[in-house]
Amino acid sequence: MTQTAEWIFEHTTPDALLWLGLLASFAWMAFAAWRYLPKNLTGWLLIGLRGIFLFLLFWILLLPGKKRNITEIAKSRFIVLLDTSASMGQSADPDATRTRWEAAQAILNESGLKRIASRSLVEVYPFAVDLTPPITLEQARALTPDGTSSHLNLGLHRLFDRLRGQDVAGVLLLTDAIDTREKKDTWSEASWPVPIYVAELEKPGLPDDKPDMRIDTVDTPQRAVVGWDTTLTATVAGQGGKGEAFSVVLYKNGKEQEKIAVKIPPEGGSRDVQFKLTHPEVGSEQYRVTIPVLPDEAQTNDNEMVVMVEVLDAKNRVLFLENEPRFESKFLSRALFQNKDITPLAFFQIPDKRSPGAKTWVPYGDRQGLSFDLTVDQLQLNKIIILGDFDAEALSPEHCRAILEFVEKGGSLILLGGQKFWGNSGIAKTELSKALPFTRTGAPPIEGKFTVAWTAEGRSHPAFANDKEIPEELPPVLSVFTGATLSGAALTLVEARTEQGAHPILVSRVYGQGKVLAVLTDSLWRWNMQTGDIKPYPKFWRQIIQWMSPSASDLDRYHLELFTDAGTISVGDPAILQSRLVIPPEETRKSWKVACEVTTPSDRTIPLAMAGKTIQAAAGGEFPGYVAEFTPTEPGTYRAVATVEVDGKKITSAPCLFSVRSTSQETILKPINERVLKNIARASGGAYGRPETLGPILENLNIRERSERKLEYHSLWQTPFMVLLLITLLTIEWVIRKLRNMV
Repeated sequence: MTQTAEWIFEHTTPDALLWLGLLASFAWMAFAAWRYLPKNLTGWLLIGLRGIFLFLLFWILLLPGKKRNITEIAKSRFIVLLDTSASMGQSADPDATRTRWEAAQAILNESGLKRIASRSLVEVYPFAVDLTPPITLEQARALTPDGTSSHLNLGLHRLFDRLRGQDVAGVLLLTDAIDTREKKDTWSEASWPVPIYVAELEKPGLPDDKPDMRIDTVDTPQRAVVGWDTTLTATVAGQGGKGEAFSVVLYKNGKEQEKIAVKIPPEGGSRDVQFKLTHPEVGSEQYRVTIPVLPDEAQTNDNEMVVMVEVLDAKNRVLFLENEPRFESKFLSRALFQNKDITPLAFFQIPDKRSPGAKTWVPYGDRQGLSFDLTVDQLQLNKIIILGDFDAEALSPEHCRAILEFVEKGGSLILLGGQKFWGNSGIAKTELSKALPFTRTGAPPIEGKFTVAWTAEGRSHPAFANDKEIPEELPPVLSVFTGATLSGAALTLVEARTEQGAHPILVSRVYGQGKVLAVLTDSLWRWNMQTGDIKPYPKFWRQIIQWMSPSASDLDRYHLELFTDAGTISVGDPAILQSRLVIPPEETRKSWKVACEVTTPSDRTIPLAMAGKTIQAAAGGEFPGYVAEFTPTEPGTYRAVATVEVDGKKITSAPCLFSVRSTSQETILKPINERVLKNIARASGGAYGRPETLGPILENLNIRERSERKLEYHSLWQTPFMVLLLITLLTIEWVIRKLRNMV
């Protein structure tokens, strides 16, 4: 380290003015001393004190300081990433005389690493489940391999996050790469910011030729669309078996679906096996991938894995409710079931033969066997509800409130009324009147043949604008419910021309977050009877349904996801459940309470509270989430579901399934994962090899020394000593004057 120093003065007042002030002060002091002070020891003492005070005050006014230029030689960092998981205490090489941990400790004690320490700053980062703070080489020699998992991928990413912006010469990786809890090994092929030198802690191979096959991971979308095929990929790994073929079997809901023959080299390896999944109907499907136990196979608790797939209907659900069949409902039902963009459900009310005076819901068309009770849960499964010709008695107050809540939260409502619906005992007598886009008396309709025309708002409406297939002139209608007075937020899209003037027959409004459309005629079905090639009736309803179908952001503004940190866990190992609440972009995150319920293989329920925490993805990046942890005590398939309440609405996540094995993969004797280790070394620009071949490479590592220059500033006036000295001088002068009775 070298340094140079120089004096600096930071005053902005001109030097001449300061010197003039100092000379003037001394001149006045000399005059005052000659005129008023006695010519004895006391007088000379006071003159001396005052002179020193003035000189120090002048020194402070100069604002003096001392600047030092320091040049230091900065050493690069060399990092040792040390795996402390339990598998490091084993050895799968029958000819080896030491364990992997003992091999790693020998490398830490080698003279080559010590020589690197003389040229660089060596730090050891132990890792198992997580990356721990750095320690010295001496402290690393006292560690023991007792971690439950390796988490190599996560450890590498967190290491380089901590070292971002620092000068790192290289990383020495001491691990067997077993149980990284990743679904595939492809992550190891990613690039790394500095060279990684990977030591081969034992010779890759097998302890014997006994077969040991396992299902490492099963990867498939947990949500599928009915009628669409998906792919399930099972990663099969193992060793032994003399390279002979064995079967991988897929079961769906307990029934065998497909069997594929697989071969694994005797020295070990892995293969991806793909199955095609068909989803003919909506519901939950359980898939089990298993390897039948091979002869002489001792480890069999990892030969099976289970996943659950939720099959959903991706099409817009439209619910049509009608009192009794009529022409309007007949033709509308046909139009709905011909529309391939939606999934319609139609129910009619007919007298219940089992209960005189009561009515029951009957499904229309090919939906026989379905039941419907007009509950809130059944309504929320839909995006659009169409109400037919009901009177007030047909819909209970609970039904009306459920429909209003459905619309307020983003659903769409079409009021396809008739004489009952728009009559004196119709919708006006129910709570649904709150959603009406107008007010009107219950007068009967006027009948005749009335021409129909678009309004300016209707022609430019998003449902019909720029659609060349919508005719300029609409067919006539035979009835109109008149007397409607529109509310301020309502729009008339189509109107009928009568002798009494124009009357709206298609009116829309926004209610809450949803849309409401009212049809003030019961003869719209006549449009289907129009002659010619253009049939405006199905096209009209197709456009209406498309416009009124809420997007996913309207109905599913909040989405809760639940996942685990790994696909497989062992009994006794902590299972970490993580959830993420997806909210609208404009929404501000609040202190929501997220809960989780875990169902064990023995059907025992474990409630968990999830704490808010920033979750770091394995491949980098962070996001706000919620975390809960528990320790499974029995092997098998666990099912977890998270819930949260937002604005009074309960949001539930899709089920998250994970397998728990009876024995930890860290304690099962396996050879080192040579493929992952070589990938890391190659992708980073480092090297892979035995310690004796890796040693010379590390000794010849080009470790640069760089000079770092920094400035140090030391103030010579703004110090407690200087202030104390000035006060002391003034105090001594004051005391002397008091003792001598001097003014």
